[in-house]
Amino acid sequence: MSLSLDIKYAARLLAKKPKFTALIISIVAIGLGLTLYAYSLLNSLLFTPITFNDGKAVYAVESMYDHTHLSRRPAMAYDLFNLQQDTSIFSEMGFYNEGTTFVGGTDAGLRKYNASYVSYTLFSFTGVTPIMGRGIEESDHFEGAEQVVVLGYGIWQGYFNGDPNIVGKIVPIDGAEPARVVGVMPEGFAFPSIAEIWQPLPYNTIKPTERGMYFVNAFAKLADGVTLEQARAALDARSLEIKKEVGEQYAWLIRDNDKYLSIEPFKKAALTQYYGMFMALLIVVFLILLLACINVGNLLLTSVNERVKEVAIRIALGVPQKRLVLQMLWESIFVCVTGGILAILLAGWGLDVTNAVFQNAYEIDNLKPYWWYASLDTKSLTILVVAIVSMIVITGFIPAWRSLNGDFNAVLRDGTRGALGKGAARATKALVISEILLSCVVLIMATVLLVSSYGAGVADYGVQTENRLTAQIQISPSDYPIRQGTEFEYTDRLARSQFYFDLEEELRAQPNVLGTVLMTQLPGTGGGTSFFEIEGRENPVISENPYSNNEGATKNGWSTLGMEIIEGRDFDYRDAAKEANSMIINESIARDFFPNESPIGQRVRRPDRRDAGWATIVGVVSDTYHGTYMDFSSASYNSYHPIDNWGPFRMQIAIHYSGTAAQARETLANAINAVNPNVGLYHVQSYDALIKKPLLLIEAVSEIFLLCGLVAAFLAASGIYAVAANSIQQRTQEIGVRRALGSTDRRIVKLFMGQASWQLLIGISIGIGVALWLLSLMSQTLIFSNTSYILGMLVMPTLIIAMVLTATYLPTKKVIEMEPSDALHHN
Repeated sequence: MSLSLDIKYAARLLAKKPKFTALIISIVAIGLGLTLYAYSLLNSLLFTPITFNDGKAVYAVESMYDHTHLSRRPAMAYDLFNLQQDTSIFSEMGFYNEGTTFVGGTDAGLRKYNASYVSYTLFSFTGVTPIMGRGIEESDHFEGAEQVVVLGYGIWQGYFNGDPNIVGKIVPIDGAEPARVVGVMPEGFAFPSIAEIWQPLPYNTIKPTERGMYFVNAFAKLADGVTLEQARAALDARSLEIKKEVGEQYAWLIRDNDKYLSIEPFKKAALTQYYGMFMALLIVVFLILLLACINVGNLLLTSVNERVKEVAIRIALGVPQKRLVLQMLWESIFVCVTGGILAILLAGWGLDVTNAVFQNAYEIDNLKPYWWYASLDTKSLTILVVAIVSMIVITGFIPAWRSLNGDFNAVLRDGTRGALGKGAARATKALVISEILLSCVVLIMATVLLVSSYGAGVADYGVQTENRLTAQIQISPSDYPIRQGTEFEYTDRLARSQFYFDLEEELRAQPNVLGTVLMTQLPGTGGGTSFFEIEGRENPVISENPYSNNEGATKNGWSTLGMEIIEGRDFDYRDAAKEANSMIINESIARDFFPNESPIGQRVRRPDRRDAGWATIVGVVSDTYHGTYMDFSSASYNSYHPIDNWGPFRMQIAIHYSGTAAQARETLANAINAVNPNVGLYHVQSYDALIKKPLLLIEAVSEIFLLCGLVAAFLAASGIYAVAANSIQQRTQEIGVRRALGSTDRRIVKLFMGQASWQLLIGISIGIGVALWLLSLMSQTLIFSNTSYILGMLVMPTLIIAMVLTATYLPTKKVIEMEPSDALHHN
């Protein structure tokens, strides 16, 4: 009976103040909603391991992450094959590489798809069988075996119209090479990551008998009883053994810290560059939840303080303190449970928006990993329940403890609230400092990331982007073979390069094309740096040499991007010679490394590829910036190399056009068909979209941080004011006594502002320290602009200072406007 009465009593109290109740429920919903959203997002992207029927987690085994290029690196196939044989570490392992394949042969025309070149073990490893036909078998890897493919469900339905007789049919891939369809995988299956079609790796890649320049990635399951830490230790030991084995020939495999082979959870390996950013997001969201808890607890405490006389009377009448605590807890239970229900709705809506953002961000290239679909699951809802229970304890216990530790005799004697005890005063100070600290961290983080990502998106990359169309071009190995190590290798390279030159000639003949250029990566994209050394200035320690970004480029195309040759010459026929090794550097390298001499004729090489020989500088071109301004791997030093005797299979093209973008797209497609219809064209987009592409994920997370910042600002402003007002209100009698004894209003205001200043100093100092620590987690792969630091570290603390001082001054002024006699008997 008493339980039902307590519940009705708590509900009645909350119903008396609908606006107050709505406010605290909203705060709870926002705090829990953000937490549930962030955890669900990271749970889908990172925390929940990839598993298959046996329930074992899947790990990625490869070379150490390349922080200079912000990319994952495959390991030498020979080393991974030897690891596969060591069953003391791994129970199962398979190999793969990712790329693109062009499928043709039906009325639908040539279409580009994401291909995974895999070992036959993938199908037994996953335990997923094709819905039609079979998977790849070991015999499919043999040299001379018939070319086979396994189709993804999407290709089968979309490109082949769900043909029930597709298995066994011959289809052209990569433009012209025939392949037999041997199977179709179930809907939704895209392992290892983005696969739409599966093809067998060469046999000497999955079962190599000697070291060679064959590199693959691996997926693996740990042997029974082996932990991730033990596997890492075993790979570190194996890396040291490999270092001794390879000698100078493959010394570049091993990093300066003797690291080579790495193992990470499969999902984490795919997000290495952004791991620190996501962890910082999780911490910030947790701080938001803590801030919400403090605010709700303080608001409930304010409500209790308004009923302090009632509480005193009930205690005097013999009501047990335990029952009073339970009644206050019921208020918290109602608020937190209702807020939790709303949090589910908010988080679900946020996840739907995020999934749409992911879909739009990867719509052009379809490179979204198949597990990047965030949703609420059992684990997320369990976390929500734990958070609600914790919030009930925090928000219910604080008001109960504070309210039951007052001077109730004074309340009953003169009807006043009584003096604020030392314990309560210390708790109030701790609350204010906590509000300041948490809001400082969140606001600084949100500001730095948001300003940096915005600045990177609108930065000057040294190129003109208006009326520029970009695309990726991939030529077919069947039309342009690789006969490496034979007498035909050089002529094969020239043939591949000649395609690009013919394409440019075809495009430049079109009336709506003002210019074209081809590069391996256009400015504003790519990134990644390599060390270089200047002849006569070599540093024996590789990492102490300067570094630059290196790209292949065609001749006579600089003006297409608004670039120009400043000194020397452009690439020409001389750079096509078999032994030619030329390069063009940008203005920054010329200025910083050849300040008192001409760089033309100077020679440069990569210290980790010294066997490739010296490259001679033949020209200097105006500055551009490769990568993004937030990428750790990006550099303002750039060098360009002719593609004549290189012949890359894949390049980016930029077209300066007149007329409409649609007309330019049609012109580009027609030009490729005129030169070679088997060449693949994809990722067609404007130059501005191309530059923005690498920032889409960062911008999406920045917007989440912005939301966190706005929530933190609201919670901090309301919370600090509520705490300060409640504290000063409880010291009304003290202020009345001080004024009755002759203290001036100015001295009283100065007293309270001084106390607030000390709280500010402590809270902001700790907050800035925590924010710097979190930013350091992210700055291992991301670069933050100086402007963002200035705004974050100066403007945000200044805003908080203004907020706290205002929150202290307004209630103080309100109290000192009262007559001393009224203050002494304030209820």
